Amino acid sequence: MFRKRIGYGEPGQLTGPLIREGYARNGTVRLHYTESAPDAPSRLTPLVYIHGAYGGTEGFLPEMEALAPRRCISVRLRGRGQSDIPESGYTFNDNVSDIEAFVDHLRLTNFCLVGWSMGVPYSIGFASRHSEKLSGLILLDYQASHPKYSAGWAERWASDPSIMDRPDRITALRGLEKESSEVLLWENLDRIDCPVLVIGGGQPDALLKREHVDKYHQHLRNLEVITFSDSGHNVSQPDFGRFITALRAFLGRIDQTGAGNRKRSNSATV
Repeated sequence: MFRKRIGYGEPGQLTGPLIREGYARNGTVRLHYTESAPDAPSRLTPLVYIHGAYGGTEGFLPEMEALAPRRCISVRLRGRGQSDIPESGYTFNDNVSDIEAFVDHLRLTNFCLVGWSMGVPYSIGFASRHSEKLSGLILLDYQASHPKYSAGWAERWASDPSIMDRPDRITALRGLEKESSEVLLWENLDRIDCPVLVIGGGQPDALLKREHVDKYHQHLRNLEVITFSDSGHNVSQPDFGRFITALRAFLGRIDQTGAGNRKRSNSATV
């Protein structure tokens, strides 16, 4: 395990939560994760973050620091970040099985799962199979479905700096494109009974639409929906503090009640 601290105070003084890095295994595939506050108070519900289609290595570190001393775990599914890049095995179910491998490796129970963008369908896939392990679920600006990627999707990603620095990652992108398929998950939501927070953006580049929110309300028994009117697809911007406040409020309710309150459903725009 490699440990470091994130955040800085006075010059030369490290602050912020302790970060630990490690690996889980899903068969022969090694999967990388970063973890903050592994010894956090047990009253604070752990938070596990699932990145978008092609998550970067440092994607959730600001949230980890802001949510300290809560234990936060940011995982890298196969082909992303420092995880292994197999030649094949990039289906929807393969990615969900990576989440299962992390949860088993870290022996997680009664935790909150948060997915952003394409991490949303992966998170729903896990939650609908293992609802008993979850105290909460947070879904950020995406609907309950997994797409079939269009031809050329991988090549369009290839110009991204994170890909240009690691040309081997194009293997993962091509695998994700080739093995992708449309998976509709709306009915899977019926099997999720923990509290759920959905946060969407109100700007044109936001991917969560009004009709998606309506479907979430139809299928989830304990749902809170927040729309940030000035946010796009990245709902943590332009007001990171507001985003963290919403997460803290939801997590605070879970800390107090666990998954016991399963009836409330409401929406708000801020």
